[in-house]
Amino acid sequence: MRRLSLFILVFVTLISCQDIEKPEKPEAFIPEDQMIDILYDISIIRSLKTYNVNEMRMLDIKPESYIYDKYNIDSIQLADNISYYAIDFNKYAALWEKVRVRLAAEHADVEERISKSDSIKINQIKNNRDSIMKANRLTPESARGLEINDSLVEPVSG
Repeated sequence: MRRLSLFILVFVTLISCQDIEKPEKPEAFIPEDQMIDILYDISIIRSLKTYNVNEMRMLDIKPESYIYDKYNIDSIQLADNISYYAIDFNKYAALWEKVRVRLAAEHADVEERISKSDSIKINQIKNNRDSIMKANRLTPESARGLEINDSLVEPVSG
């Protein structure tokens, strides 16, 4: 009896999942290239929000409205388009893969700029240190005027 009721439950569940309505293409459709740009900006803003939310508040930056203003869309249009793209898993995964590649390229670029900046700073510090050491060295010309006047050392005469 238990097996029969379990079989019926699984059968009914499978049959009920067949009539999932797929969202229609939105009236205000966002093309794939622009959707990639939007998802990229959303990813950047999310990371900024977790990194430095206090500074964003201090500067009165509203990340949600930034996306809507930049792309001239509203929240409903964005939600409809995300639903439309997300229904096809492979297409949606391909969108996110393009976003990931773009983020990785941006990350590599930032790392390279940081590395160059650090190497410039290290060279500047090294050059400053070298110039200080050079300034403190005694040259033969500057050492000629110095005489050792020590009463404990007797001059050696030959």
